[in-house]
Amino acid sequence: MNTAATLSIINTVAPLHDESAFPALGAMRNSRFFSGLSTGCLAQLAASACIRSFSAGQEIVLEGRWLGAPVMVVRGSIASVRRCEGTRELTLETFRSDGVFVDTTIRPEIHPGGRLEAGSPIDSLLACETSVLLLFPREVFLATSRAVPELALTLLRECERRLVRVKALAAGLASSDAESRLYRLILTLARDQGEVGKEGTVIRHFPTQRDLACRIGACRETVCRIVADLARKNLLTLQGRRLTLSPGFFALARAAEIG
Repeated sequence: MNTAATLSIINTVAPLHDESAFPALGAMRNSRFFSGLSTGCLAQLAASACIRSFSAGQEIVLEGRWLGAPVMVVRGSIASVRRCEGTRELTLETFRSDGVFVDTTIRPEIHPGGRLEAGSPIDSLLACETSVLLLFPREVFLATSRAVPELALTLLRECERRLVRVKALAAGLASSDAESRLYRLILTLARDQGEVGKEGTVIRHFPTQRDLACRIGACRETVCRIVADLARKNLLTLQGRRLTLSPGFFALARAAEIG
């Protein structure tokens, strides 16, 4: 059946008010990735989607019809992890609420058993905390992208945004030390997740020191030393996963960037 014709017919249906029939519909309507799609397209994708939850530290394995499936984070966060020599793991990227993982959607390089090929973009997906994910069958997602240019453009913009971030990280690794890279990462987290209050700028779900080390290309001990030094200078306060940044930290980080 012609995909475009199918979507054209679906797009003529009346707006869906009963989201209980499509549990994924509410999450998609509130997503910056899918919010621009028509009710019909949202309904088609929602009807094919699967909602799954994962506990902290659990590996996310895509099998069967979910091989190469796009993944949307409804709640929590997931990390793409590359396993290096020995027991070392490198966190390549973290996807938080409303983030969409599509690395194996366009060109899935996957073993028949469901594991990614060695050397493929991502070796593993891990839940950083208790997370709720929305999975879309690869075939349905790609068919919709071909028929609806808005979705294809959104996918392109997302890939472009991530490429710019990777280029910035590569430039940072070549031109700055670990301390400057950590400052830059904390500034980015503060911009993306920070909440300004009387105490300062609060990041409620601050990454672990191991995760920070992986993301700036340093060892955990180096990150621990830098964070402890900032705490002694009252530039930040770390309580569990809650980080509070004082105005002095921003002045220090920007001075280091200029220097």
